[in-house]
Amino acid sequence: MESEFYKTLVSRYLEKKLSAEELEVFFHLLDEGKLDDYLLESMDAAIGEQAAPAAPVIALKRHPRRYLYRVAVAVAIIATGVLLFRYHTRPVPEQRTAVMQTTPVIPGGNNAVLTLGDGKRIILNQAPDGTLEQGASFSIRKEKDGLVVFDVNGTAAVPRGINTIETPKGGIYQVVLPDGSLVWLNNASRISFPTRFDGNERRVTINGEAYFEVTHDKTRPFRVVSDGQEVEVLGTKFNVNAYKDEAALKTTLLEGSVRIRTAQQSGLLKPGFQAVLKGPAPLVIRKADVESVMAWKEGFFQFDRADIPTLMRQLARWYDIDIRYTGAVPKDEFVGKIKRSEDIQKVLEILRYGKVKFRLEGRTLIVE
Repeated sequence: MESEFYKTLVSRYLEKKLSAEELEVFFHLLDEGKLDDYLLESMDAAIGEQAAPAAPVIALKRHPRRYLYRVAVAVAIIATGVLLFRYHTRPVPEQRTAVMQTTPVIPGGNNAVLTLGDGKRIILNQAPDGTLEQGASFSIRKEKDGLVVFDVNGTAAVPRGINTIETPKGGIYQVVLPDGSLVWLNNASRISFPTRFDGNERRVTINGEAYFEVTHDKTRPFRVVSDGQEVEVLGTKFNVNAYKDEAALKTTLLEGSVRIRTAQQSGLLKPGFQAVLKGPAPLVIRKADVESVMAWKEGFFQFDRADIPTLMRQLARWYDIDIRYTGAVPKDEFVGKIKRSEDIQKVLEILRYGKVKFRLEGRTLIVE
């Protein structure tokens, strides 16, 4: 059976057991894209294993065209982190190696600041579990590290003003909004909302990235406002990536339906689709790679042909580091998956197999 042959071929490649003739077949099928699913399946299986770390494996394939290399595939397994690289044809560069400096750069975690409508600031990761604020008909509770709950019960007046929860670089947090909707905030993100949703709508504003599970209420649409866009829902699950340093604002729908509105147009999303907004350009709706979009919530970096700047922006936000380029930005692309719980040194060790030259100086990662 064809699929069994592909699976066996990938398995033997990773075990370094292919003959020269089999390697030619492997690279031919790889160029045609027929082995991608089996390589990703092997990568996911490796992530789930708790066995001792395997040795890194990398394969180089000389391209028929003059002076060109193609790194067809590289799978690096370092501790519990796995990354699959895929490079495209490019001129042979000078030898490039990774130079790393030991530094206490650790992964992010539960870290956020709550600013109440009256200006009071609460550092949530330092606050004890329990009630943070309470009134006649509302309470704000830290239920556990990483989760704060806004609870409104009754008709008595609640504090006016807008509450804001903001995660720094390297921070994530969850919040239950006054209507019961649950929000996950990614690093370097912010959400603003009232203590109680009055009137005929529920409106929040975000910057950065957030995943929503919205409580259904057909009488009061839930609206998420971000730079140049408004998302309207009744009850659904969706993700909004609205970082200002990204090239596009992306809204991805997992369940239900949402309507995307901009100043010029609107569009309806179905589950598994994504709306992409790039500045004044028309809104584009396309099929989404939901697994990659939601990887951050599940504790992973996941890349689908991501270029170096995209990858580095994610590392900068999670590890709270700065990125500096000292030369031309490498044109390589990455496909793969790494646990966000990994120490940055392990992540950089994995990236070394992609032949990217960099060095870590303090909290600055320099790409050369």
